[in-house]
This record gives sequence, C-alpha cells and structure tokens, in this order.
Amino acid sequence: MLKKGFLKPDLTINKIGKKQFWFGLVFGLFSAFIINLLFLYSREALRLTTFTGDAYILPYREFKLYDLFFAALSSSLGFGFTVVCWFYVSNKKKGKKYLTTFVASTSFFITFLALAIVTRFGSILSLIVYNLYGYDNHLDILKGFWLLLVLIPIYILFANWNSVRLVFKTKNWVLGSIIAFLLNTMFLFKTTYIDRDKINQIHYSRNKDRFEFIDNEINKAKQIGINISDSTKLILQKRYAERTTNLVSQLKEAFKTKGSVDLKTLILEKIVIHNRNEQAMSWHRPIDSTEQNWSYAMPEEIYFQILKHDVKSHETKLLFEILSEQISIFTTKDIDRMESERYSNLQKEKYYFKRSILRKTETIQSRLKQVVEILNSNDKYKDYQYLIPDFEFNATRGQKNMKYK
Repeated sequence: MLKKGFLKPDLTINKIGKKQFWFGLVFGLFSAFIINLLFLYSREALRLTTFTGDAYILPYREFKLYDLFFAALSSSLGFGFTVVCWFYVSNKKKGKKYLTTFVASTSFFITFLALAIVTRFGSILSLIVYNLYGYDNHLDILKGFWLLLVLIPIYILFANWNSVRLVFKTKNWVLGSIIAFLLNTMFLFKTTYIDRDKINQIHYSRNKDRFEFIDNEINKAKQIGINISDSTKLILQKRYAERTTNLVSQLKEAFKTKGSVDLKTLILEKIVIHNRNEQAMSWHRPIDSTEQNWSYAMPEEIYFQILKHDVKSHETKLLFEILSEQISIFTTKDIDRMESERYSNLQKEKYYFKRSILRKTETIQSRLKQVVEILNSNDKYKDYQYLIPDFEFNATRGQKNMKYK
C-alpha cells in the first residue's frame, strides 16, 4: 500500500553539495557580521536625530543589552541567508527543483521581511517617537517588552527551519544550528563594538554649561546638607521630557504657599531658570500678563519669601540668586542674525529664550524691576545687592509697566 505524499530524504552535506554548503555557511557568517555592524552604526546615526531635543542616551548596561539583541538578531538573519544559499540551486533535476526553490524562497522572504520590520520600527522610534515633545521614555522596550527582544531572533531561526523540515529529515541539524547560533551571537557581541561616547560627546559639548551648572549646584547643596538624587539630576538634564516640564510646574506652585519654601525647592528653582526649562506647552494658552505663560515663581512671590527668612540664612541667599537668574533673562544681549556665528550656543539659546518670554508675557518684567528696586533700596540686604543689578525696562513687544500691591 502506497503512502500519501513522499518519503523525505535525510538532510546531508552531500544533498546540499560540499562547495555549496561551505559557501552558504561562510556567506551566512559574513552576512551576520555585516548586518550587526549595520544595526550598530544605524542606531548611532538615528540617535543623532534626537539631539535637537532630549538626546536618546541610555546607561551602559542597557546599551549592552541592546547590543546583545542585535547580535542575536544578526545571527538569525545570517542563518536565513545561509539557508537561501544552500537550497537556491539550478542544477537539480527538474522534478525536484521546485522543492528546493520553495525552501530558498521561503527563507528569503522570512529574512528580508524581518529585516524590513526591524529597520522600519527602529527608524520610526528615533525619527518620530523619541522626538515628540514631552516624551519621557514612555515606550520602554527593554523593560516593558524584553520578552519580545528574546523571541524575535528565536522565531526567525526556527521559521527558517520550518520549510526545510517539510522537505528533508533534519535530525540533529536543528540542534547544531542552535549551538552555532548561540556561539555566533556571543562572538558578534564580543567582537563588534562601536564607541558611543563619540556621539554622546556631541550632546555633552552642546550642553556643557547646563550640565556643569547642575553638577555645581548639586555639590553646593550637599555642603548644606541637601541631597539631590540621581533620578532628579537626570530629570534636570532634560528639557522637554514630561517629568521635567511637570517639575517646573510643581516648583512654580510651591511658591504660592503661605508658608516658607524649603531649601531643596529653591535649589531646583534656581537650576530650572538657569537651564531655561519651561512648563508643559499648551496650544490654547493666550498671551497673559500674569501666571500662565511664565514658567517660574513670580517676582513678588520671591520677595515675600525673602521677608520670611533671616537675612543670614541659606534661603535668603538662594532667593537672591533666583532673582539674579530671572534678571539674566531680560539682560541677555541681543544677537544680530547676520553675526550669529560669533556667539556660542548658550548665548544664542538665551537670546531666543528672551524673545520668547517677551512675546509670552506682558508685565513680568515690570514686576521684576519693582522687586529689584525695593531690595536695592533696603540696606538690610546690602550683602546680596551685588547679585541683583538694576536693568533697563524693555518696552518692546507690548510690554507694560504696572504697579502691584
């Protein structure tokens, strides 16, 4: 009695052809090496696109875990090219050719489809998601979807074997391919390396003054017994992340209390003003002379806080330094666009920030000037008056003088 279908032959090197077997094996290993390098360099190139906002910089450990994923993914894709080379032949008998062509074309489709999906997904994240205003690692793939990173390379490896096993008896070939996959993954992980510090240095050099100021203020805080955590430091280093803009809003609200503001809040307020952080953007926020478009404590609120503290206290000095940072916004030197190359990135950033503030607010400048005049006329604060120099009122862009009570 005849059985349905056909008897599958054993998969041997002779069935593939010795030359074709070794060529496919070498080509697969070489492809895995090239693809892994392509992944690493493409990732660094795409990271550059995020440097206009909050740069995508991960801790060393997380970068190495992604390196391991790319090494495993490259090994599985390289195996796909190996299968294509093994079975894409034209010298078989006509009656059997369609079987090997089926195996080769299936592996070709799986390999390039996986490569296209990973490439498109990775580019969308860098070009769109990571550049969104307010993005704050909401899509944490490594922590929230770590199992996906494990399963993708494994699926690609076994998916290539499925079509082979429909035509041949593979026996120990699958086990051997798993061992080779693991060994090649570790080889790629250990040997293919790209220096991420070269790209990171671009971000650090652009924000050197900002980062150094944060470090200096944190060190000063430690000297007076105030500890600022590393997580808070990371929030301060960003500009558009949700936690950063929320922090700016929370600090502003803290000054509305009837009680005294604590030292840590004062230190953080000084940092966010110096670093030009702003509260969350609102597309429906109208031009207002009061609080909506001013991201920091109101000048009169700082003045009232000064009155609540002893003249020689740390709080009083910090409050004067906060006023000094607010004054620096309106005393920033104007920059001629034709001569902008002469100025540093920080100087240009301060100038554009000043223009933005003058457009968004109407009376903050007037309020600040009145507070400065009151404090400079009071000999009680003569030790701090050097911190708050008087400045000229800028009457452009609809700015208004007003008296507050």
